[in-house]
Amino acid sequence: MYVDEIAESPILSLFDEIFRIRARGEKVLGLHVGEPDMDTPQGIRDAAYRALNEGYTHYVASPGLPELREAIARRLASRNKIPVTSDGVVVLTAKFAIYATLLATVNPGDEVLLPDPTYLFEQPTRLMGAKPVYVPLRGDFSFDPNALLDAITPKSKLLFLVSPANPTGRILRRSEVRDIVDIARKKGLTIVSDETYESLVYEGTHVSPASVADPEVPVVTIGSFSKLYAMTGWRAGYVAAPPEIRTRIVKVVEHTLTCLPPFIQRACLWALENATADSERLRAVFRERRDHLLARLDDLPGITCARPEGAFYAFPRYDLPVSSVDFCSSLLNEEQVALVPGIAFGPHGERHVRIAYTSPLDTLEEAVGRLGQFLERHGARRG
Repeated sequence: MYVDEIAESPILSLFDEIFRIRARGEKVLGLHVGEPDMDTPQGIRDAAYRALNEGYTHYVASPGLPELREAIARRLASRNKIPVTSDGVVVLTAKFAIYATLLATVNPGDEVLLPDPTYLFEQPTRLMGAKPVYVPLRGDFSFDPNALLDAITPKSKLLFLVSPANPTGRILRRSEVRDIVDIARKKGLTIVSDETYESLVYEGTHVSPASVADPEVPVVTIGSFSKLYAMTGWRAGYVAAPPEIRTRIVKVVEHTLTCLPPFIQRACLWALENATADSERLRAVFRERRDHLLARLDDLPGITCARPEGAFYAFPRYDLPVSSVDFCSSLLNEEQVALVPGIAFGPHGERHVRIAYTSPLDTLEEAVGRLGQFLERHGARRG
């Protein structure tokens, strides 16, 4: 079975350790969880309550409520410069959108290209019976067109992109996107652009591949309400796709999820129309935390960190001669600080750790202080 191709996640192993430590009554400073620590804004919650009371508790069409799809299409057209109408939008959870898109675009035995390091696309790729192929990024986490060309074979069908990136926080430049789109056109690749963090940009400009690509290059854009409005538990997102792929995605939704709960969809619609200020407040909070974290990391021995330009992650490299799994396990047990091992994000993530700055400043300060103690105890050198 394809599911047997998936190895145990080092992230799940880390979570098990955290639970054991907390069960002993010890506090863990968790910088591992990729979700805002704020509650969903009150106005969005109120919109869901109203929708429930208005009877939005029944089945709706699998692609989503027409008024929500129209609002998403307007946002994509105005903000992301993606030429899409509501007919090209499907409402579903962003994570499931990855699986649905793979089902709609690849067959068993096909190859799926993944930036290295990147988000956890390897596992859904293997569940489809396809083969993940990692494409090494440069040292600054920029895209290397030559590495992409070297990785492409006649079996290559699809390329995943994430910008702003998880785990690195880097934003793809327009020139990079153009190079990637040009290669996709020549090699017959479909591009899947995960833009979950496009609202969390601190420097530079987010560029959607679908805004650059011509009709010869199929681009599927995945978006989410989770980070945009602190709605992780609502499991709400969407895809915008060319007609043929969109039709297949709808079939997947029809025969799996059926539909996203309509009262949640109504809350998402209210958020798009009324919660821009809430989203901007979230961005300001995370930018302040990022700046504080980077300043503190600069003071630590044995740590180098590329400046994240978006999302809410830093991906520093450490100079100790241990695997990232052992590094994170030791840090957790010795200092009760939880980070994610870089190897979880691909082979080139080794000797890195992911830090999520999704905790208040005082927690970040304490956690980085403990990280510094750990590094000095284990012989990390300055400079």
